[in-house]
Formats: sequence, C-alpha cells, structure tokens
Amino acid sequence: MTRSSTVRSVFVTILAAASVLAGCEDSTLTYTEVKRINEEVTLSELRTFFELVEHLPDEKLPPFPDLYLPLPNWNAERTLPISDLVDAEQMSLAERWGTQQLADALPQSRWLDRWLLRKRMTREQFVGLTLAIGAALSRSTVRENQDLSGIVAKGERVVSRLRSNSTPFNTLTPEAMHNVLHEAAWITRHDRARRLLSVPESNVELVLKYSEQLVELFPAELTKNPFDGIADRLDKQGIPFEELPGNDSFDTLNWNPEDAIVGRDDPLNEK
Repeated sequence: MTRSSTVRSVFVTILAAASVLAGCEDSTLTYTEVKRINEEVTLSELRTFFELVEHLPDEKLPPFPDLYLPLPNWNAERTLPISDLVDAEQMSLAERWGTQQLADALPQSRWLDRWLLRKRMTREQFVGLTLAIGAALSRSTVRENQDLSGIVAKGERVVSRLRSNSTPFNTLTPEAMHNVLHEAAWITRHDRARRLLSVPESNVELVLKYSEQLVELFPAELTKNPFDGIADRLDKQGIPFEELPGNDSFDTLNWNPEDAIVGRDDPLNEK
C-alpha cells in the first residue's frame, strides 16, 4: 500500500468514527458563535436558512417581536429627568435586537428544534442568522438620498444634548415637551441608521438576489423603507405650523368679536 493510499484510508476511518460518535453524543454544541448583523452572510448560510424555514409549519418564520419601535411618546406625567428617559429609550431599542431575548421569546416548536438539531444550531444561532438576513433586507430598501452616516452624525449631536438635560419631564411646559419629543425622535432615527450602516454591502447584494423569496418570509417592517415613517418633516421640507399636543381642536381658540378690528389691510385699495 502506498503512502498516499494509507493516509486516505486513515482519513476515511476518522470520518467514519466521527460520524458514529456524532450519532451517540448529546445535543450539546461545542460551536455556539452567534451571527451578528455586521458579519458577512454566506450563500451557504442563506441556503441553510431557506432549508430551515422550508421545514417549519406553513413554511414561515416563527413570530418575532417588532424590531423597530415607534418614536418616543413620553407621557406628560413622567417624573424622570429627560436624560433618564433617553437612557431607557435606548435600552429598549437595544433589547429588541438582543439575540438571547429573541431566542427566549420564540414559541415552543418541536419542528424548529428538530431541524435546528439536524443543522447543529442553537435557537440563538438561528435568531442571529435571521437578524443578519433581515437587517440586510431592511438595508436594501434605503434609498441613495437617505444618508445613513448623516443621520447617525446628527443623531449623536441631538441625543447627546438630550442626555445632558436633567430637567424632570413633567415640569416642562406643553411647548417645551413638544420640542423635547420632537428631538427625541432622533433617538430612534440614530439607532436604526447606526444598525443598518453596519450591515456589510455583500449582505445587501446577497439578499437582493433572493429578495422575492425573502420578502415572502420576513415581516413587513423589514421589507419596507425604515425611515419613511419617522422622517423629520421640518428637516425635509419645513412646515409653517405644527400643533402642540392637546391643541387639536378649534374649540380651544379664544376670540371675542368685540376685540376685532374691522377694516382693510391696505388702505390704498379702498375705493
């Protein structure tokens, strides 16, 4: 027997032994690294994802909590300082993308667990891969004129200013509350832009090739533009007037006809 054939024989024997041992071992995994949204997703991993979903009930992803939270809308009775409200808002946004929390929130499914075991994946690894693909899908909907770096830069400035404000929120005037909430919207914009900016371009290119299939699998929040619903109207086009909270009725306007000045605006037009 030649040296090469001997080496080949030993290699085959090792593989066979490993296969037997794999069938006898428990479900504990030695490889538990979780995919992050800023890491590359390979075609092989995407195919694994498709295969897993294909064997789930109705060939659908398990229900996930919403990843994109709405804009801050703090109650006027909140007694916390503005800085603490900002911290709490940022923590809530971060928790929504936590793989462990999302894995724990998945409903019990023997189908999912069975196929994860076959693919030697944990629930958290499955969630991490799903988030990486979903974030890339969401990133692919961002238009060229939506400058993510610019959103992050402005968001950092505005959020930093809010974080330095120790005024209890409930002590503000209605107008001041309105202004603070208007600026607090940048907490949400900054968080979305920062996350999507970290998505590798290769992941965006990959999901675009399979966008038709992916759109059918993922929730609507990841298949439509994530900034259109939270755009700053003042920054984009300006608005001449914006009502304060609670001032949504003409019934609250005070007017006395006795105080009215009747006449023409321009005396030169009088006939």
